[in-house]
Parts: sequence; structure tokens; C-alpha cells
Amino acid sequence: MQLNQESSGSLFDLACVRSRPCGLRLSGPPPGQGAGCGTRTHDRRFSADLSTDSLATVPLTPPEKYYCRKMTLRRLDSCQEQRIPLVPSKRTRKRTRPEPKYTEMTMIPERPSEPRAFFTKKLGARIEHRKHLLLRRRWLVDLMVSVALIGIALMILENELYYMDASEKDSSVSVMLKLFVTLSTAILLVAICLYYHTGAEIKMLDAKVDDPLAVTPVTTWLLLLIELAVCAVHPFPGDIWVWMEDIEGGKDKVHIDGILSVLMMFRFYLVGRFLVVHSPILTDQSTQTIAAVSHVKISMSFVFKAAMASNPGKVVAFTMLFMFSMSVWAMRTCELYYTNLSDARSFYQSLWLSAITFLTVGYGDLTPMTHCGRFIAIVTGLMGLASTALLVAVMAKKLEQTRPEKYVYNYLSLIHLENKRKNAAADVVKYAIKVYILRKQYERERTKGNRVNLSYASWRLSNAIRTTRSTRVQRSNLEEARVGLTEVSQQVSQTQSLISMLATTQGQILDKLTDLQGRLGYREEEITETEEEEAEDGEVETEVDHD
Repeated sequence: MQLNQESSGSLFDLACVRSRPCGLRLSGPPPGQGAGCGTRTHDRRFSADLSTDSLATVPLTPPEKYYCRKMTLRRLDSCQEQRIPLVPSKRTRKRTRPEPKYTEMTMIPERPSEPRAFFTKKLGARIEHRKHLLLRRRWLVDLMVSVALIGIALMILENELYYMDASEKDSSVSVMLKLFVTLSTAILLVAICLYYHTGAEIKMLDAKVDDPLAVTPVTTWLLLLIELAVCAVHPFPGDIWVWMEDIEGGKDKVHIDGILSVLMMFRFYLVGRFLVVHSPILTDQSTQTIAAVSHVKISMSFVFKAAMASNPGKVVAFTMLFMFSMSVWAMRTCELYYTNLSDARSFYQSLWLSAITFLTVGYGDLTPMTHCGRFIAIVTGLMGLASTALLVAVMAKKLEQTRPEKYVYNYLSLIHLENKRKNAAADVVKYAIKVYILRKQYERERTKGNRVNLSYASWRLSNAIRTTRSTRVQRSNLEEARVGLTEVSQQVSQTQSLISMLATTQGQILDKLTDLQGRLGYREEEITETEEEEAEDGEVETEVDHD
């Protein structure tokens, strides 16, 4: 199909950005061999070959440095009225005007952008995809905890063999165990990276974005680096010695495996993550649906609070026992590696030292002999403070009255105060009358007995008045303190009943007013008719009189 200037009404518009190729493929003779539209040839023809594969080849003017313009092909009479899409650059344009050469321009259709998958998913598909991501994250957490516990178990086994002099650090058994520990550490680091990647996918799905950087704040990257640094610590294969300063200021060459073994125990934080992903709160289908459509974050703190609310005693007991066991083992490891204590003696001394440090007693009969032991003592004291705070919170919650107990106690207290107030009011009346009678007797007979009786009756009257006032104040304070959801609901119900009664009364009053208005209107009509009849009768009588 050929398009030229004689084709009536042919229009081809191409919008481009300056100095960009705009998806055009240019080919032709080298620059400087053509002329622009400035020539005086007015019968120039532009042809375009449109093939079936949506590619158009248009012969155009010289191929210097081209800039995209708007191209219009329609019936024109002069070249000055034509708008040519490609013009030569002013920097390379030459004054010579040789025989016009044309350059072929092939239009390449742009590839349509792929739709964003997350934006096109409906709510059901998103929930299903989120369920698969949660299952994957749970599997990764199981892998992380399993590998971490296996590595800690192998590390403890290697250390115990070293304590019992069953193997040395450079023996084949120790090297093999450490190699397995290193392999488990590598798997653990990879699993941690995949865990954070899965978490980013879940956040992308919830936020409906396809850029992981948009849902990954700086704190997440910092947490990832911290976890990698914590989990990467482990005893390395071989017999590694370092120079270390003791608490007396001297230096000695010791094994580095003791410090690395103690720091490796920090991997137990993964147990908390394991409890979170296997908690019924997170594995419930309704929880997944709510988390997909809301912004509630179900994290480790949320699950811990829920466990503290449901089983506070078990949670506190397990936490204290776990922390104390870790402290004992770490203290024993530090003292055995860097002191001359025997295996049996170090266990009992570490147990006693950890106990008095964990309970924040600190008798002072035993103290750590190494810097590592002092570090463990500080951590043990902090864990003891945290456990004590949890224990106090649980005890306070257990000793607190429940809502039914509070209602019963408040009801009984109100009854007691009401009876006390009535008795005090009766005493006020009784002793007021008695004081009046005794005063009259004392005025008649001013004896010592009458004066004592009058003073005693006046004192009892003052006490009765004071008791009446105090019970009234206590009753008001108790009524203010016992306001709860039940009282609020009762007050709301009473208010609604009062409003309904007022609305009914108002309707009745309006009906009565309407009835009165009708009767008044009827009476006014009767009075008007009577006046008209009287006026007519008067006119008739006047006419009769005139006759």
C-alpha cells in the first residue's frame, strides 16, 4: 500500500521526545549527502510501504543527526506547508544542496509492558498466595530452629569431650564435630536470608506493590545484619589460641572456643520465633484472613502477650528455668576454659553463683574469675530482674479480684455502708433527744452526775454526726469506683427508656393539642354562624319595625 501527497486526508502523527530515537530504526547513506526541506523542489514525494507485520518504511530526507518531530502526510501544495518529522541537525547541516538522497526509516512497534501481577490479583487469590507464603515461612523457621539446635548440641558435645579430656582441640573427632557445626551455621545463614525474603514477599502482597525496597525499611536491613552476625558466631575447626588479659592484669594464651561457645547460645532466640509461627493464633485460618485485609501485626510480642494472658504461670516458670539453665552452663564453660577448676567442682560453684546472681542476692562468697564469667554474671543479673518483674506482674494479676468478685464486694460494701449510715442517723436522733433532756435536767439540778451524762451524750451525738458524714462520702466514692461496663450499659438503657417515654408523652401532648385545635376551630365556626344568624335576625326585625 503506497501513501503519498496525493492521498486525500492521509494523516500519520508520531509523538517523540527531543533527541531520542523513539523506537525508530534508521539506515541510509552517511551524513552530508542529502538536503533538507530548504530546497526549492516542490514536487517531492513521500511514500510509505506498510507491510502485514505492522512495519512501515518511509523514505525521508538526509540522514544527518535527526531529531523527532511531528509528521503529517496530507495533500499540500508547497513544501513550506509540509511538516517533516526528521530534520538534519544544525551543527552538521551543510550549505551544499546535491541531489536529494533519502533514508529509510523503519517503525518498530514497542513491546507492551507486562501487567503487575500483584495488582491484578483478587482478594481470594491474595489470601491463598499469602497462605502459601506463611507455610513457606513456617517451614523455613522449622529449618532454622532445627539446624541451630543441632549446631548447639554438637558444640556442647565437643566441649564436654574436651572437659573430660576425651579429645583435644586438634584431634580428628573435635575437627569433625566443628566441621558439622560450621556446615549447620552456613545452612542457618541461608535460611535466615530466605526467611527475610519471604517476609518481604508477604509485605509486598499486603501492600499491593511489586518493589521489595518499598516495603523493606532500614530497620529490617539492620535486623537482618544483626541476625547474621549473631548466628555466624561458632567455634571454628582447628586449635585457635589468642592472647587474653585476666582480671589480675596478666596476659595468657588461651583457647577462643570458650568465648565463641558462650556467644553461640544466643541462637536460642529462634525458639521464640518457632513458638510464634506454630502458635494457634497465627495458624488459624481466620487469623490469616484478618491479617490479609487489616494492618494488625501478629509478631513475637503479640503471641507472648497472648500466652501471658492465657497461661501466665507456665510462661514465667519456663522462662525462668530456661534462663537459669543457660546461665549455669555459660558460667561453667567460662570458668573451665580459663581457670584451673575441676569439672565436678566447677558445676556446683557455677550453679551456686548463677543462683545468687539470678536472684539478685549476691552474698559475695563466690565471684567470677574471668572476664567471660563477669559478662555472664551481668547478663544473668539482667535476666533475673526481667524474670522477677514478670513474676511480680503475674502475682499481682492473680491476686486481683475478678469482675464478679468486684461486683459482689461492692454490693456488700454498699449494704454495709447503708446500714452504718442508718444506724448513725438513728443515733443522731436518739442522742439529740437525750442531750436535750439531760440539758434540761442539768439546768434544773447542776450536779456532777448530770454534767457527766450531758457530756457523754454530746460526745455520742458528735460521733454519730461524724459517722453519718463519713459513710455518705465513702458511699459516693464506692459508687464512683464501681462504674464498669455493666453500669454503663444500665445507664444507657435507662437513658433510652427515658427518651422513649418522653417521646411517647410528647406525641400524646401533640395529639391533645391537635384535638384542642380542632375543637376550637369547630367552636369558632359555630360562633361565626351564630353571629351571622343573629345579624340576619336583627336585619329582619329592623325591616319589620320599619314596616
